[in-house]
Amino acid sequence: MSRNAYAFLLVLLVFGLFVQSQSFRVQAQNETNTPVVRIDPAQTESLDVNDNFTIYVWVDDAVGVVGAQVQFTYDLTVLNATNVVEGPFMPSIGQTIVAQQYSLPISETVAEVYYSSAITTGATASGSGVLLNVTFTVLSEGSAHLHLIPFSASGTYPGTYFLNLQFTEITPNLVDGFYGSPVSLTASPALIHVGETMTLSGKVSGSSVANVTSVNLMYAKQGGNWSDLGTVPTNSSGYFSRQWTPSESGVFSFEVTFTLAGKTIHSPVLDVVVQPRAGQGWGIVVLCASLGVLIFIVAVATIVHVRRRGKGLEEPPPIP
Repeated sequence: MSRNAYAFLLVLLVFGLFVQSQSFRVQAQNETNTPVVRIDPAQTESLDVNDNFTIYVWVDDAVGVVGAQVQFTYDLTVLNATNVVEGPFMPSIGQTIVAQQYSLPISETVAEVYYSSAITTGATASGSGVLLNVTFTVLSEGSAHLHLIPFSASGTYPGTYFLNLQFTEITPNLVDGFYGSPVSLTASPALIHVGETMTLSGKVSGSSVANVTSVNLMYAKQGGNWSDLGTVPTNSSGYFSRQWTPSESGVFSFEVTFTLAGKTIHSPVLDVVVQPRAGQGWGIVVLCASLGVLIFIVAVATIVHVRRRGKGLEEPPPIP
């Protein structure tokens, strides 16, 4: 078992001794009520490098909680957690002992935020509130999946869960968060005509790569409704591509979506201008020019004819 798990168990042991000495009456959890742990905001828009932002880890609909643990991962190449602070949900009920409240890298690209706390007064927390808040600094352009780790009794890291007065684990539903957009979309070539083929491609990045095997490609002509271009598979690195051949000119918008942890993720919208078929524009120009020349010729011929008739009428009659 990891030292983090030992630390949390030590806190719970101290709490258990205190509860027994005070002879508190045990209250069982309402089994029909499953709490939810979520990251708020669910999606943070992309910021400039070195900018800071804060996310809040909430619990909703908790019942009879005396101990809480939260663990979530994020992309260490994009973000750096600079501050982890306990929220008011647990301390508002009574004094707490915090065993874990920090962020550590677990690989070259992934870091994990740890938080565990127990109320030492024997009271229980119910309802909704903020468990902790985490401030990040943006390290690079990109996106990051803030992934809450589910509870696993046999795992090295137990994950996110609660304890009631009976020391029974309460497993919550989890709702992850996202920084930036974890999916990109580009078009090549940038200039296209009706009947030509272009390639729409992009990449699912960050921690999302391991959990996404395909994306959904959507498009809409300016002023029209969105339509489905179909499902596009991603490779092991998160890349995907699909060819598209327009049958009409105009401005078209494209978007990629996929579902992760029960949330629909959207790429930035990509606009593509499709011009008339190559040569089609020149045909119209030539036709207009030809009509112009024809009109000019007819006008000149008419003027010459009128002038000739005028001269004929002005000539004096012959002398007999």
